[in-house]
Amino acid sequence: MSVGATTRPAGPSGGPGVRAVVLVLLAAVAAGALAAYAPIPGIALAVALLVVALLGGRTLPDLGRAALVVTLVAAIIGPNLGLPGQPEIFAFRLFAVLIILGLVAWLLMGRGIPVPDGLGLPMALVAGWVGWALASVTWAASTGDAVRWTVFLIISTGLMLAIPIAASRRRYVLWVLGALGATFVLAILGAFAEIFLGVRFPASAFTPRIGAFAATSFFGNQNNFATYLALTLPYLLLLPVVARDARLRIAGAAGAVLAIGFILVSGSKSNLVAVGIILLGMLVVLGTDRSMRKAFIASVVVVAAALALIIPSLFGAGIVPVPEQAVAKLNFGTLSDQVSSGQGSGAVRSTLLGKGIDLAIQSNGVGVGAGNAENAVRAQAGYEGVANLHNWTLEVLVDTGIVGLVLYIALYLAMLVGNVRAARTARDPLLRYLGLGGMLALLGFLTGSLAISTSIAFAPMWITFGLCLTTIVLARRTGPDGRIP
Repeated sequence: MSVGATTRPAGPSGGPGVRAVVLVLLAAVAAGALAAYAPIPGIALAVALLVVALLGGRTLPDLGRAALVVTLVAAIIGPNLGLPGQPEIFAFRLFAVLIILGLVAWLLMGRGIPVPDGLGLPMALVAGWVGWALASVTWAASTGDAVRWTVFLIISTGLMLAIPIAASRRRYVLWVLGALGATFVLAILGAFAEIFLGVRFPASAFTPRIGAFAATSFFGNQNNFATYLALTLPYLLLLPVVARDARLRIAGAAGAVLAIGFILVSGSKSNLVAVGIILLGMLVVLGTDRSMRKAFIASVVVVAAALALIIPSLFGAGIVPVPEQAVAKLNFGTLSDQVSSGQGSGAVRSTLLGKGIDLAIQSNGVGVGAGNAENAVRAQAGYEGVANLHNWTLEVLVDTGIVGLVLYIALYLAMLVGNVRAARTARDPLLRYLGLGGMLALLGFLTGSLAISTSIAFAPMWITFGLCLTTIVLARRTGPDGRIP
């Protein structure tokens, strides 16, 4: 289905030429790099490129796809690609503005936005959620915070929905996966630089600290980095299980080992639990599918290797050199003791959970207003200095009430069901891989989302959601032979 008029093919065969794609990608990167250090000239260059594309007419879809791929990379790297002295200005935001301008120009030309089959319900849920967040601005105590949170919601969900729209064919989804894989490699190299060379990226909260034990890579703290790794882990673990190419199997196994290793070093208990959920989920899904017996045997080997890596490290005796601070953080007995004694991070999180539920009740279920959860926590008696709820689902409830929570849960369940169906029934190996990866990533995020302070601007979550929606769209586009076009 489509909103408005349908788009024209990008070339004689309906697809972009390799040369055009390379040129567009280089142009988009050049514009973004310039904009990161000189916003006005960079934006001017981007607009000029946009005008040239519009004059050509047939290259804009290719420019849009290339810009989206670059934007996904920039979103994960985040403020590290920022303007020196201006932390609020960084490449991702500039690319987002560029894409929005291009979209507006495209619509003004009378062109339509293709809405692939299978994306209608998610778009309706997102529209309802954004609409309710906008309505909540009227009763929010801080209008500025409400508007800011809602803008983040619009940009984040827009990025999420852009992925299935732009990557609704095999070659395009492979572009996205390739770019995300390259970004993962960069993130791991950055983590090694932190651990062994003492390098800290600008966005890291550890930048001014000496002797911090964990890596934060492109993110603000080690918990955010661990959550990114947990979201990426299923797609890595599955490569040695389902891939036929030996190079992919080796790359996946190496990536999974590195991801698990840095999760252990981070000391993130919630993401360690997420790893357990992912491993168990993979065994259950593959073990109950008769057509995946060989894959199930491979998964048993992978899980056994993962456990051999994880279990000794919990006691500081594994092959991964886990620091003593991380070993102490990974001790679940410590968490229980903290809750019982009312001290430490465990007690703080328990208190925040209670305060969040109280705030939701006090608001009569409508929420305190988008982005106002932290203000409401600060205003409560007994405030102890930590305002962020550290629980994405609870944040959605407190900010946007029962309506917002229901819409978010409906979106989450729609993605989960769609990916489970693809994982169980798809005949195309790529589609089944995407379904398995998306399903496991969503299940792991049930606990992984508890590690980060907030997810409203956490790009890896929204990108993962976008991949899950892409799986649903691709499943609707399969031909009679069951393959993705």
